[in-house]
Amino acid sequence: MNLNYTKLSKMQSELDEYIGKSKGINMDEHKLDRIEALSVEFHELLNELRFFKYWSVKPMDREKAIEEYADTLHFLLSIGNDLGVKEYEYTSPEVNDMRRLKFGIMNMISRLPYGGQVEFVILFDHFLHFGEKLGFTKDEVITHYELKHAENYARQQRYY
Repeated sequence: MNLNYTKLSKMQSELDEYIGKSKGINMDEHKLDRIEALSVEFHELLNELRFFKYWSVKPMDREKAIEEYADTLHFLLSIGNDLGVKEYEYTSPEVNDMRRLKFGIMNMISRLPYGGQVEFVILFDHFLHFGEKLGFTKDEVITHYELKHAENYARQQRYY
């Protein structure tokens, strides 16, 4: 999945800057918090996907899942900005087993506090591949990102 990384990362940078200024927050002091938030959002996505709930017959809610995917993307883009990633070109990983892909992403997130741009790019490749494997299209992901982006601005204006 090849998103317009430059456009989305700029949108995310502007949102993060707005949050920092409107709340009087030094965003540099919260880089590790964004990594933790990324982990939480990715796990919320996994909960919606229901992969691990082998005992349940309840199907995945695709709309909720793509919303969680977009939430996760917000924090991933913030972290890319924190690390100074300006350009990105998608390289599809050769991982096809969703469970291994899921655990790989969780592992890569846990290593972000010790990594840099190279680790971020590998994580971003795997995250986009995960979305592809879920059947999410580029247009769907961008649309849901933009909807959530607008909601995040509105939340800040409502003193979220």
